[in-house]
Amino acid sequence: MFSKILLSYPAALIFLMSIIFSHPYSLKAQTGKIKNKKVFLEKLARQRKKVKLPKKLNVGGKAIPSEGTVKALFVFIQFDDDSTTKSKYWPYDTNNLPDWTKQFVENKPTGNFKVNNLTQYFYEMSNGKLNLIGDIYPELVRPRYNTEHYKNISEVNTEILETLDTKVDYSKYDNWSRDKNGKFVKKPDGKVDMIFLLYRNFPNRLFFNQGWTGIAHMYLTKKEIVTDDGVVIKRGSLGNGSGLVARGGKNGFYWLMYVAAHEFGHFLLGAGHIEGTTNLALMTGGPVWNASRGMHSWERARLGWMKFVDVKPGVDAEYVLPDYMTTGSALRLKLSEKEWFVIENRQKISRHDKAGDKGIYIYHILNPYHFAPSVFVECADGNWNFKIDTTNKKLIKSSPNPFGKNEMNFSKYVKGKNYACFKPVYETNAAWGDDKDAFDLTFNNVFSPVSNPSSFNKAKISFTIEVTGKTGNDYVLKFYFKNPYAGKPAKPQFFRSKKLHDNKLLLTWVPNKEPDMLAYRIYRTYGKTFNNKNLNKLVEIPFLFNREPLSEFIIKHEAPGKADVNTYYVLTAVDKNGNESVLSDYVEVK
Repeated sequence: MFSKILLSYPAALIFLMSIIFSHPYSLKAQTGKIKNKKVFLEKLARQRKKVKLPKKLNVGGKAIPSEGTVKALFVFIQFDDDSTTKSKYWPYDTNNLPDWTKQFVENKPTGNFKVNNLTQYFYEMSNGKLNLIGDIYPELVRPRYNTEHYKNISEVNTEILETLDTKVDYSKYDNWSRDKNGKFVKKPDGKVDMIFLLYRNFPNRLFFNQGWTGIAHMYLTKKEIVTDDGVVIKRGSLGNGSGLVARGGKNGFYWLMYVAAHEFGHFLLGAGHIEGTTNLALMTGGPVWNASRGMHSWERARLGWMKFVDVKPGVDAEYVLPDYMTTGSALRLKLSEKEWFVIENRQKISRHDKAGDKGIYIYHILNPYHFAPSVFVECADGNWNFKIDTTNKKLIKSSPNPFGKNEMNFSKYVKGKNYACFKPVYETNAAWGDDKDAFDLTFNNVFSPVSNPSSFNKAKISFTIEVTGKTGNDYVLKFYFKNPYAGKPAKPQFFRSKKLHDNKLLLTWVPNKEPDMLAYRIYRTYGKTFNNKNLNKLVEIPFLFNREPLSEFIIKHEAPGKADVNTYYVLTAVDKNGNESVLSDYVEVK
């Protein structure tokens, strides 16, 4: 018997990167690569081994408040020798800023936005708890010399901030300090809280020969700049420094906004990245960099901006789950202090929800009380074995493996080259997320101990999540603990075809592993493209043959007789209670 739980909407619907160690690592624009990635990962692993993991989720901002109003100074900068960089978003102009820079941030707290800018982003993500506002320096700032004159960005930043001292009252951006208990209080402490230095473009050489697009670190040539306004601008990262540096304004408003949001996110959450969550979080990391978008539910909960609805282990229940991004509603199955499963319904209603798919996203999270946690996106198209062809420099998805990697998180360096699921090494840019990542009613609706991906966990608690219904944007989910196989069977895997002689066709698949399996059904349809609305059942075959699970069957192939029409076959699994799985992936026979 299921208890039914409705996740209620809030009363009002309201709505990239740096690791900060001694040598920071940060975003590489557009390419999906990062310099010294192997060294970066090894160093991160060593750092994590040294860290004593907390036993609870410490809520609130790490180096800057997560609630209240944070006021910052925004400065847009262009080098005079950047004329060869062409951009329709920020055309080269030595006199004027692009119009969009004037709307980059609000200058006072508000809940009404004409533009989805940086203020709106954090207002929506925080459910109205954080107002990041600021003053935009009204003129284009041009460094005194061309890029070749400077050794690094520290020299440029120092020159600009000292030059602006006669024009800017820096004391306006000193509003927060900490009390004796370490809590943020609205009281100046003599140090500027936050400055955003936003560059149109500059060469990697100035960023210490790194491909970063941003860094949560105020680089200066001195420990601090003592201003005429009685406050200091501090050098350093996170709580030690007075701001951040980002470049890539040439790519336009939203590109730069998400980079700025990501770097500010480090002040909120700390040094680190959530790997394998491309387009699904703010603090994203590899294998694709520069893909920070709407915040993940773990990030928002960590900052006290939402609370999970907890699923009680061992209790079968049904939940109605609304759109996550606009309501802040998400489920958490807490198996232990070190292991969670989190479930979000992504409907891409918010402008900041850039998930590759619409539907139910399931995440397996380890070390959830630590930043950054390990977040494994359980993609609905499964986990796989991958092969690397170093001769042709290609990555190939070879066979299903419930305990392997998926297209979002596979990454391996061979001879200095990163093999991940993006072009040109892979057939698609699936590492960015695609339309096969989410669970729904038709593509894949079962996440169980024997499905692919699998609900296997370190706590050894068997459970199944089944998507059973949808009304509007709301999904209905059932959790099975007492009997994980009480619902429908998992989607059949790796359905393949091979032509034989005499118009015969060999169909093969990986057998289902549910203990109550009864049969398989094979369907056929014709068309220019696959259509699941016109399926004809050809045969129902037993699950077992000679006491062994059946994994192949030969049928007579009947061609449609038209040159522009193809034949499609699909397979379903049926259990002893008559429950039928969703369709397997189809095979096309021409």
